[in-house]
Amino acid sequence: MLLKVGVHLPNGWQESIANRARFILENSGEKPGDDQTWFDLVQEVSMQSNGTFYCWLALTGCYPDKFEFKDFATQVTIYGLPQAVQNVLTNKSKVTETARNLIAVELVTPKHAHLVDVTHTYSAPYLTGIQRVVFGVTDGPKNVSTFIWVGDSGIIQEKVMRMAEVSESPPSALGWRIRVVHYLHAQVPKLDKSRIGTRLRILSLPLARTIKRRLVARDVDKQVKSNPNQKWTNLLILNTSMTVPEIPASLRHICIYESILENEIVPVQIILYDFIPFFHAWTVHYGNRGHLNSYIRIVLLANRIVSISSLVQEQAKLITQAFRLERNEWSKRKQTFDYMTLPSGLKPAMTGEFEKQRNLVVMAGSLEPRKNHIQFLSALELLVKDDARIKARILGSAGWENEHILEKIHDLQSKGVDIERLGNLTDSEMRTLIAEAQVLLQISEAEGFGLPIAEALALGTKVIVSNIRPLNEWDHSRVSHVQIGDLEQLKLELSKILNNPEKEGVVSEEEITWQDWHQLLFGEKSTF
Repeated sequence: MLLKVGVHLPNGWQESIANRARFILENSGEKPGDDQTWFDLVQEVSMQSNGTFYCWLALTGCYPDKFEFKDFATQVTIYGLPQAVQNVLTNKSKVTETARNLIAVELVTPKHAHLVDVTHTYSAPYLTGIQRVVFGVTDGPKNVSTFIWVGDSGIIQEKVMRMAEVSESPPSALGWRIRVVHYLHAQVPKLDKSRIGTRLRILSLPLARTIKRRLVARDVDKQVKSNPNQKWTNLLILNTSMTVPEIPASLRHICIYESILENEIVPVQIILYDFIPFFHAWTVHYGNRGHLNSYIRIVLLANRIVSISSLVQEQAKLITQAFRLERNEWSKRKQTFDYMTLPSGLKPAMTGEFEKQRNLVVMAGSLEPRKNHIQFLSALELLVKDDARIKARILGSAGWENEHILEKIHDLQSKGVDIERLGNLTDSEMRTLIAEAQVLLQISEAEGFGLPIAEALALGTKVIVSNIRPLNEWDHSRVSHVQIGDLEQLKLELSKILNNPEKEGVVSEEEITWQDWHQLLFGEKSTF
C-alpha cells in the first residue's frame, strides 16, 4: 500500500505514531492539543531540539543508526518533512519486523536519568575483568537504570542486573537457546585436560562460534515474534545521560551510539579499559578486530572518557586530539577526561580467613598472546629442573591463538609437573585460589590496568608484574617487577617467594572502592 501523509494509515499505525509523538512532546515540556492529527504531532516534534532524530523515533518506535538518520535528515532537507515521513513509512512497511515495530512499540520513561548499557554482561556465560567492573559500577547506586538493547532493533529496555556465580544455572528469564550457550561454554574447559581434547576444541571452534551466533540471534528473534500482538516498550532517552561500561554487543549498537553522539542527542560517557586493539592488534582475535576498531569511533566522540589508569587516560587524550585535527567541527567538541584505578573485583579477605598453600603459584587471565603465559611456563620449567616443587594454576578462559600455550602445559604435565588451567571458576573458587597462593603473576605484554593485582593484594597475596605501564606503577612492598622475556629474573623472584613461604597473607587495604566509582560516574558533581 502506498502511504501518503494526510491519508488514513493501516489499522493501529496512526494511533501508535501519535502516542509516541505525544509522549516525546510531553517529556519535552510541551502540551500537545487533543485534536491534533498524528502528522501534526510529528511535525511539532520536528520543531523541538534534535527534532529530526526524535521524529524518526516517533515514526518507527526505534532508535536510528548513523546511516538511517543521515538518510532521513537528508530527505527532510531535500523533499521536506511530509515526503520524508512517507518514504520512511513505506520502506518500514515492507519488512515484517520493522512494520511490527511501527505499531507495537510504545515509549516509556526510565526510572532514573542515568542509563547504563549492560547488554553484554546481562546474558554473558562468564565473568571477565570487564564484566566484574560492570557489576561493580552498577551494584549500589540508587540513581541508575541499567538497560539492554533488544537484538539489533534499536529498542532498549530496563533490566535489573544480578551477580550470579558462574556455576549457577542461567536465569530462567533467558530463552532455552541462551541457556544452551551457557551450558556449552561451561563444558569447554573440560576439553583442555588432554592433548586430544584440546585439538578437538580447536578444530570445533569455527563451528561452535557459528552455532553460538545463530542461537543468540534466533533467541532474540523468537522473543520478538512469540506474540505478534505484543507491545514492546522502548526507553525514551530524552533528558538522560548514558554510560557505556563495556564494548557494545553488536556493530549496529555502535552505529546507534554514533548517531546519538554525532548529533549530540544526549551526553554519553565511556569507561575505557585500554587501547590494546589499537596499539597491539596482533593480540586481538582476527574475528574481533573490525568490531573493536568501530568501537574506537564512539570513544573518539564520547562526551566523557573515564579511564582505568593514568596510562589509558594519557593515550585517550593524545588519540582524541589527533582525531580532532581532521575537521573543524570535531575540534570544537568538548570532551572531559577522568581516570580512577579499579578496586578488587572480588570480596577482600578478612585477616586470618585463609591459610596459604606452601607451593601454590597462580596466574590469572585468559589464554591469549598478550598475557605472556609462555614466560611463566618456561620459568616454571627451569625451577622444576632445579627440583623445586610447585603447584601451578592458570585461572582463566580458553581465549584464542593459544595452541602453543596449551601444548606447553600438556608437555609439562607429561613430565610430572603439577600444573593445570582452571576455567569457568566461581567467584568463591577464584577468591580461594588467589588467597591461598604464595604469589600471583601478572606479567602481560600489554594491559590497561591489571585487575588481578588489586584482587591479589586485597586477598593478602604477593604479586609479580612485568615492567610495563601501568603494571609497574604499583609501588607496593608486596609487588615485584620483572622484565618481559627475562626467564632468569622471573625464576629468581619465584624462588625468593617459594623459599620463604607464608602461612597467612598480609591483606592490603584498598584505597579505591566501588563507591568512589559510583560518585565519579553518577554523583552530583559528575557533569559531562
